[in-house]
Amino acid sequence: MIHDKPGEVSSLLADIASDFETYLNLDPIVNHSTLTPVGYTGFRWATQIDPQWNAYLLSLVLALAPAIEDYRMPMTEKHVFSYRYQPNGDGSLFAQDGWVHFQKETRERAEMCRYVVAIDIADFYSRIYHHRLENSLREVDAGAMRTRHIMSILSNLSRNTSYGLPVGGPAARLLSELVLDRVDDLLAANPSTANFCRYADDYRFFVNDMETAYRAIGFASEKLLVNEGLSLQKGKTRIMSSTEYLSTLDPPDAPEGSAARFLGLHIHFDPYSPTATDDYIHLKDKLHEFDILALLRAELTKGRIHAALSRRLIRALQYLDAGTRKQAIVSLLDNIEILAPVIPQVMIAVRNTLDEVADPEFAQAIHARIRNLITTSHYTANIALNLAYMIRVLASHRSVANEQLFIKLFNDNHGFGSGPAPNIRRDIVLIMARWRAAYWLSDLKNYVAAAEPWVKRAFVIGSYTLGDEGKHWRDANKHALRPFDKLLRDWVAGKSQSPSWVVPI
Repeated sequence: MIHDKPGEVSSLLADIASDFETYLNLDPIVNHSTLTPVGYTGFRWATQIDPQWNAYLLSLVLALAPAIEDYRMPMTEKHVFSYRYQPNGDGSLFAQDGWVHFQKETRERAEMCRYVVAIDIADFYSRIYHHRLENSLREVDAGAMRTRHIMSILSNLSRNTSYGLPVGGPAARLLSELVLDRVDDLLAANPSTANFCRYADDYRFFVNDMETAYRAIGFASEKLLVNEGLSLQKGKTRIMSSTEYLSTLDPPDAPEGSAARFLGLHIHFDPYSPTATDDYIHLKDKLHEFDILALLRAELTKGRIHAALSRRLIRALQYLDAGTRKQAIVSLLDNIEILAPVIPQVMIAVRNTLDEVADPEFAQAIHARIRNLITTSHYTANIALNLAYMIRVLASHRSVANEQLFIKLFNDNHGFGSGPAPNIRRDIVLIMARWRAAYWLSDLKNYVAAAEPWVKRAFVIGSYTLGDEGKHWRDANKHALRPFDKLLRDWVAGKSQSPSWVVPI
């Protein structure tokens, strides 16, 4: 809807800006936070924000983004490489080669010194203090109106605690970079830490003796803790010889077709680009060098996968032929435990394959395997985020078994919490609307008034599958609709006139 109605959405965001407190009181910020896997046994907290407020938060930060980038340590100094604001018209906001340049620069610096110190900030996003962020924002926000609105939204998202950014969105990435800029300046001015590089919350210091290495750790620890309330991850703080550090980097001249060379490949495709067809052909040509399936199978033979490499290999499956993709999907599901750190990416690849490869028998077999993960409470499906992605795979094909599972899941508890997850319940409503399951939607109509806002919004879409019954419900509830929901209602009203339109999920 946001894509189709940019003018109307922009007008709504402008209305929010002009009467922020009223909108905040009448249309409170809704968000849902859940655990997302990090490695095999770790988790971090990720947040999904209501689309209206997510768009407004991003609009505020983007309005300040040029000033934030100017305020940060310049790229020419080759210290800070993460999330450099560089919009290029294709929808991306940041320079696409920051990690590659970080790897190249740290290699060159490591070759010129004896030791490399690596430190990593513990729980970075969740521990950022709001009042320190506010002080930094006021440096780039003349008048401070946007700062006030940003801080009010963040306070709501953190349930009125004084720290934490929502993990997962570009707004938080820009804000986090602004917070660390003061520490970067202090490090650059100190002899023990002046030779450093940073990518996000990872620092590298390049020194020639152990005494300076320890001073670098101490100075960085003190400035992060005293100035920003941040501490280091003890398990990731290391002093390495330059040779040892260089061995952890991808080789600069990796063999053709190798995993290391594949990691250095830039994979980005924008289907909305005016040159989308040529871009797609060019990207497929670049991928011809690699045996994606062989590289993926090599990862699956390990006890633990290389998560970054596995994500990129799984993402690249969409550019392969149908037969190879089907083989890969079977291999992924056969090794689901080994792939536990990247289940969302696996499920996206499965869903894309089922959508694009017409093979009903194959789809039914894949659905049966995923349903089995859910119904047997496989530990990967007990993580609510993974479950949400599995449900979206099942949305690709209507069956009695899938419907019965969704009806049960709608009222189940999800993940490790004590209740149902609103994002999962929302998606189930959208899927049942997509399948035109009028019997279930008609029954839900009697209880939807007490449901979460996201479920109510999904039911607005679903009501268009109920004919006159849905129209009567919308007429009776039109005064309760929020401005964003009215835009959504009007958008669906137009879309539903086309016989070929289906509810997107």
